[in-house]
Parts: sequence; structure tokens; C-alpha cells
Amino acid sequence: MVWAVLILVLSATATGCEVLESLTPAPVYAPDATAAPLPAEPISAPTSSQDPPTAEPPLELFVTVAPLPASLPEYNRRDWRHWRDHDDDCQDARQETLIAESAVPVTFETDRQCRVATGLWTGPYTGTIVEDPRKLDIDHMVPLANAHRSGAWNWERDRKTEYANDLHYDNHLIATTASANRAKGSDGPDDWRPPDETYWCQYATDWTIIKHDWRLTVTQRELDAVREMLATCDEPVTVNTDG
Repeated sequence: MVWAVLILVLSATATGCEVLESLTPAPVYAPDATAAPLPAEPISAPTSSQDPPTAEPPLELFVTVAPLPASLPEYNRRDWRHWRDHDDDCQDARQETLIAESAVPVTFETDRQCRVATGLWTGPYTGTIVEDPRKLDIDHMVPLANAHRSGAWNWERDRKTEYANDLHYDNHLIATTASANRAKGSDGPDDWRPPDETYWCQYATDWTIIKHDWRLTVTQRELDAVREMLATCDEPVTVNTDG
């Protein structure tokens, strides 16, 4: 009888140890600080078969089509005063454009930093690299005379000055080679296009946005040319007419 009790107690004790051992937490592994770290697992964005990616909607632009007025007042460049210094920092709109479009920090002629001395620019119409700002013109994407023909002939002089010096839209004013700017003159896309065809998409997009934002009209020939140039864009761009 005594042996039976002793065997029962020993059996219970062994069982209890097994239970305690199973409840004891496993030791925490502390990596050796001198050991090389394990490579990180790449993190990928979660995916869901229920939510496939959707394509970006095409860019949609709007313009107003109208013929040139039968009786158009004469264009006078003196009415479009430029270059102006709107923020009184001694850098006029020409210098601000040169600073903004240089691929490297510019240097200045004096410590006052009013006029740019050197930089690095790529003429967008031709892809020409220029380091001397004296070889650059600041071109109005939509030329002043073209704006005049497109409805700006009836603007007040202050609004013409605002247009001639506008820095709000990045590509309203662009630094380009003097020869390309003069070849363009006051022509629109229906009569002149950048020699570098890789720039056609950007050129036609900027032209259309500026015409729309300033409520300037386009002719039908101009619209047809813009649409032809926009056909070179990697992503679809459409131009619709207002009204």
C-alpha cells in the first residue's frame, strides 16, 4: 500500500513538472552585437485582387475658338512694359526666369545679386546648351503680338504689363536661344513649331493652358496644329472648345 502511494505521488510530481515546463516561456534570443545583421526583407506595397490599379484620366484642356477681328487695332510693343521687378528685390522678370531655369546655381555680376552672370540652360526649342545668359532671350510662350491678336488688344495697360512679366505659370516665360526666339517671332503653332519634336507635347500643352488662363482665343488652324502636336504626348491630352 505504501509503495502504491509513493508511486502515485512520484507520477503526479512528474506530470506537474511537465505542465510547468510547458508553461515556462521560451528564452528570448539576444543577438550578438558583433554578428553581421541579417538582410532586411524587401517591403512591397499591399496588393488586392479586388482593387486593380486604375489608369489616370487623360489631361483635358479648354480653349475658345474665334476668328481674328475684322478690324484689329495696331499692336504697340511699348504698351507691354517689361522687364519689371514686382517684388523689389532688384531682380526683374528676366533675371528671375534665368535663375529659375538654370540647371546649376547661377552666379551674379555683383554682390547685390541683381543680374545673372553665369548658369547652365537648355534651350527647349532646340536642345542647345548655353552657359552665357547674354546669348539667351526670355521668350513669352504665347508672344505678346499673338496675345494682342487673340483678344488682348482691348486690355488695359496694367493687364498687359502683368502678362508681359507673369511668373506664376512656370512656362509662361522661358529662356531660349536668341536665334530660336527670333525664328518663332509672334507666330503660333499653326505657322511655327520647335525644331526639337520631343518638345512638341510640352509646347502645345503650355500654349493651350496660357491661352485658356488669360482668356485668349485661338483660330481653327491654331487649334488643329495644337491637337496635332499633342498627339505626340506619351499620355493622352485632349483639347475641347468652350461654349
